[in-house]
Amino acid sequence: MTVINYHTLCTEKIQPGSGKRIETPSFRRYVTTMENETFKLPELLSPAGNLECAVAAFDGGADAVYCGLGKFNARERAANFTSDELGRLIAFVRNQGRKVYLAVNTLVKESELPEVADLLAEAAALAPDALIVQDLGIVRLCREYFPSLRLHASTQMGIHNSAGVAAAAEWGIKRVILERQMTLEEVRMVALASPVELEVFIHGSLCCSLSGQCLLSSCFGGLSGNRGKCKQPCRRRFESSSGENGFLLSVRDLCGLDLVGEFRKIGIASLKIEGRLRSPDYVWKTARAYRLMLDRGEEARAEAEALLRSTASRRWSRGFYDGRRWKELIDRERPGVFGIPVADVVGVERGGLALRARERLHLGDRVRFSAPGGGDGDSFSLTRLRENGRDVLKVRGGVECFLPGEFPGVARGWQLYKIGENGFDFSRRANTLPAARLMVRLKMECSASRWRVAVAGCKDELCWEAATAFPAAEKRAFSGADAAREFAAGVPEPYAAVVEDVKIDGVFFVSVGQLKALRREFWSWAASRLHPEELRDHAGREGAKRFHRDYAAEARGTTRERVSSNDDGRCFTIPGFVPETRLAVMRQAIQAAWAAGVRRFRVGGIHGFALLEPFPDVAIETVFPLHVANSSAARELMEHGAVAVEGAVELERTSLALLREHSPIPLIAPENAVPLLATRLKLGTPGEWRDGTGRKWILRQQDGLSVLRTGEVRPESDGGGMLPFSRQEWL
Repeated sequence: MTVINYHTLCTEKIQPGSGKRIETPSFRRYVTTMENETFKLPELLSPAGNLECAVAAFDGGADAVYCGLGKFNARERAANFTSDELGRLIAFVRNQGRKVYLAVNTLVKESELPEVADLLAEAAALAPDALIVQDLGIVRLCREYFPSLRLHASTQMGIHNSAGVAAAAEWGIKRVILERQMTLEEVRMVALASPVELEVFIHGSLCCSLSGQCLLSSCFGGLSGNRGKCKQPCRRRFESSSGENGFLLSVRDLCGLDLVGEFRKIGIASLKIEGRLRSPDYVWKTARAYRLMLDRGEEARAEAEALLRSTASRRWSRGFYDGRRWKELIDRERPGVFGIPVADVVGVERGGLALRARERLHLGDRVRFSAPGGGDGDSFSLTRLRENGRDVLKVRGGVECFLPGEFPGVARGWQLYKIGENGFDFSRRANTLPAARLMVRLKMECSASRWRVAVAGCKDELCWEAATAFPAAEKRAFSGADAAREFAAGVPEPYAAVVEDVKIDGVFFVSVGQLKALRREFWSWAASRLHPEELRDHAGREGAKRFHRDYAAEARGTTRERVSSNDDGRCFTIPGFVPETRLAVMRQAIQAAWAAGVRRFRVGGIHGFALLEPFPDVAIETVFPLHVANSSAARELMEHGAVAVEGAVELERTSLALLREHSPIPLIAPENAVPLLATRLKLGTPGEWRDGTGRKWILRQQDGLSVLRTGEVRPESDGGGMLPFSRQEWL
């Protein structure tokens, strides 16, 4: 293992009042002056559950969007993208200086590794600006087989302190999306020591549980939140033995309008809006609101708030950023459904439902049903409404109407919630986006006398050279950003280009006209030599072929002999959650344990690897919530010093057995008392809870966290979801 270097994040300084604009090859950041200091403007990142929402986000002012393909993303309930749609979107934004991030951020079972490798090959050919990942197995696959894919650590990875950020940087992560249960002060402390970009959530729904540590959805029906299938059981009604009753796990939504300025000062790279299950009107309005705050600051507050108040959401809060107001985050009295209640179900009839409207309903509105006990149903658009026996376009509040259709399970007493309005139709614009293009990756070497441009990703490397004679720069020197921006423009169809590396030798001046002429000369030369099928193959398929070959060889050569740790049975556990303010204490505890002869350490997060770096001759075992669902993740951890791993506790028997067969290091049994939910919130008086089905739950306080457990879970499988195992059943 190599030494982790903790160092200050360097930020570019501009003279206040200069009005200078920072430009990067991918997007522009503007600088403003605040309190005599200058800060980069963060990227505004919006959700895109489908192509229409992506167009809405960019129209509203987003700098980037994040989206998913049909599988292996944390919002599988969203419409998501086809490969063709994603390619068209990337082609659309590439020359606008905007970005598209692809979420491949779920845990992957052993049996799915070949399929996910093929998906990564597809992603490499599409060339999104980054991949958002949770599974360490995918981190390894990208580094070994698809190195062109830039990696962002998903919030599901649970990184929440400077040690975790440093470990992520060491493992090839370029940006960390921080855990949502961090205070503003903790974010500030982590940013001061971050060697990579940081991203934080600024708006949208919040989970009650720490990221990656909620197993409730698995328990309620075998649908894992870590697999993109969460059914949000936390939004249901609960009752405690101390007499507390209501939506005891339902957290208010985050609204961070007043935090934008703070995050700019801290140096956060990206502000993220949650909501890939939301409609285009929500995406447009939230993007527009935060665009106003970023560009105009407090003078735009009233307009931004008005936009957000017109969206369907839960009650607002500052989320976990304000540690003094955590008691206000749980909204016990209100159902956890986001949206506006617009109708009550007053009867179930043949062919549909009888409704009494509370508010105006209009064809095209996005709606969903909710049971009296809480929880979100699937969303749909209103396509028919009947009033007094005839079809109508809209219904006023206070009127009884009929909703035709089949709605299994919906009963009298349920409510209809509006989650999106008609009138925000971006489908026509989405349908006219240009065709997808093949990505060409360029590497450039530029001097005053000679230019060299290499085309990567071809079977035989293409290399163009030109003799030049540029004068020494007197004022403005030619830069790599100039070269990258120009050579990625004016690319002939069916290609697009990204300049991955520029080396500038010397200080010289190149006029705009000269630069454009060189670019035209290069692309005229390249167009006749590039072959679409060859590019398509080399971009990802070669990596996939190597993976399939190596995977078969690794399976044949797998050894699971347990490495001796030369210990006396004592073990020190570094828990999965160690807030930044407790890192110094944890380091002291590790030092004391090591000095006392302890050599076996169990770690619940990648921060444990960074914390153990200074200590030689230690045996590291990984435990929940550091999920290991496949042999690629086990191999990644082994290469960083792990001698044994705990299989992901949600794996059903078949997947666990397959992981044990392929893992290069032994599997250890999970603890009996794996929590089903862990949160920094004080959820109430410790004791017994019951849900609407009569199930029993036990609430405890442990290591500064509220922990919900149950002893009634049994291992079952729905074929795609997973349930926890107890130690006895695992053995």
